Amino acid sequence: MPTTGFAALTLTTFRDVPWNAPFYARLGFSEIAEPEEHARLNAELEKEVAEGLSGEQRVAMIRFLN
Repeated sequence: MPTTGFAALTLTTFRDVPWNAPFYARLGFSEIAEPEEHARLNAELEKEVAEGLSGEQRVAMIRFLN
């Protein structure tokens, strides 16, 4: 498989919707425990809350690539 040069994939999604965070967890993604340490993802979560989504329902996730 060719390399992309990327170390990881990241995303934001709904925490409890079965076809969102649980689905991505089955694909190898894990929740980022401290999103405030990831400026871009934290900014995305803050934007989503500002647009009306519940901060408690949103989660940032990461999957490291080999």
